[in-house]
Amino acid sequence: MAYDNATVQMLRNVLDEVLASSRFIGQKQRSALEIAERILWLASQGEREAATIKLHLLDEFLASGSYSVRAEKPISMTSKAPRWSSDMRHRGS
Repeated sequence: MAYDNATVQMLRNVLDEVLASSRFIGQKQRSALEIAERILWLASQGEREAATIKLHLLDEFLASGSYSVRAEKPISMTSKAPRWSSDMRHRGS
């Protein structure tokens, strides 16, 4: 999916802010790649509000750790989070 420059910049800013947050730094379940993939997935579902994306990442996705995504609450009225395989939960280098 192609995004305009303003959307790409907003998504990049969200990624930078989340990766710099103490909640991301203090956890060990999610990698930076998983955060970037989740941001792109949210954008592909039509989400364009930076605050909503950050809220989902910090309050739900990072807090979720290793539970099944099936139990995850919907992030919006129209979409649910994708399933993650267990090998994607480990931090890469």
